[in-house]
Amino acid sequence: MDSSYTWIFIVGVVVFFLVIIVLLCFTKAGGDRLFLGGTDDPECASDFEETPALLATLSEDARFSYEQAKVFQQRYPPDSIPTDITLSQFVSIQEKGVSAFEFEWDMESNSFVSARTEIQFFSGECCVQTNLPLPRNQDVYYWEAKMFEKPTTTTVAVGVATKPYPHFRLPGWNRHSIAFFSDTGYKHFNNPFQGKPYGATFEEGDVVGVGYRHRSGTVFFTRNGRRLDDACAGLRWNLFPTIGANGPCQVHVNLGQMGFVFVEANVKKWGLAPAHGTLAPPPAYGLEAGSLLLERGTAAASAAGLGGAGGDADAVPTPPNAPIFSSSRTRNVNRDYDEDDDEQPLIQIDIPRNGNRYPAQSPPEYSTFPRSSAIPPALARYASDTDTEDGISASSSSDSSNNSNSSSGIGAGQNMNRGSLLD
Repeated sequence: MDSSYTWIFIVGVVVFFLVIIVLLCFTKAGGDRLFLGGTDDPECASDFEETPALLATLSEDARFSYEQAKVFQQRYPPDSIPTDITLSQFVSIQEKGVSAFEFEWDMESNSFVSARTEIQFFSGECCVQTNLPLPRNQDVYYWEAKMFEKPTTTTVAVGVATKPYPHFRLPGWNRHSIAFFSDTGYKHFNNPFQGKPYGATFEEGDVVGVGYRHRSGTVFFTRNGRRLDDACAGLRWNLFPTIGANGPCQVHVNLGQMGFVFVEANVKKWGLAPAHGTLAPPPAYGLEAGSLLLERGTAAASAAGLGGAGGDADAVPTPPNAPIFSSSRTRNVNRDYDEDDDEQPLIQIDIPRNGNRYPAQSPPEYSTFPRSSAIPPALARYASDTDTEDGISASSSSDSSNNSNSSSGIGAGQNMNRGSLLD
């Protein structure tokens, strides 16, 4: 009885280890095994033997660029800078969606990036990469590049590469990179000398897609919505979408902000991130109700006298420092303040009706009121009108006084005559 339990235990242990081996070696990741063969493929080999015969196939400029790239990657290997997605970058992807990804162009390269994903190449060999690597949250990530403007003499390479990558080289020519080339239809994987036939060439108007399975490190390409064979496997670095060219052209990239030409990527949502993030859009124009800033501004304006409760609701508020010209001629003038009114006098003062006709004190230093003894025209007209009125009243009063005096003189004369007669 004990021997039977022992055999059951041994068989169970053996089955357990067999299941573990099967899971490790044959786990499906989008249809591919975790460990794929192909190490015997010279195109998929990480290292190749550099021989004088291979170097002889390069031109002088190409050889110089190749030597520079070797020195660059010796100084800056793929793990020389942190390329993992940080917490802040992850939050940015969640909030902004695919808009968090954009292509970065080097000041020393002959290229320019506009609207995050529209790349313009001018001359010479150069490449651009995205600011963030391909995420690892889902099985497959996919993006597409459309040849918007491409002369026949320009070669475009579309693929992925690690960072830092020499900006003066096309992807696929240096270590830890792979690309699909437009002029030959070949794929280049870590090898600038020999490419391997992969697909048809692509010209202006064609769309090239790149897919990546991070579990198996598999990279595949599509051309105008048709999927090609797997280009390589075992590329398990932080990979960045990379596009390079050796001449003038314009490439528009779709990272998931719109529909893909490859239908399967649309169905399975293989974009780098959702088209729209969780960050709420700004409020629409005209919906300012409930704004704390506007409420405080209104309260401050009311406290300063800009929105008094006793005035007309439709009247234009009068600034607190704007004096009102008050005189007999302007008492019925509307006091609405208009800073664009050219007829409004710059200096407005109150003229008293009694006592001194003009202010005794001199105007302040910042005032434009004249300091000379000359009377302003407006005040002169007011003075002349007032003088005329005062002259008329004075003459009438003098006439009345003269009449009274004359009448009193006549009465006195008559009395004197009466007295003389009596005498």
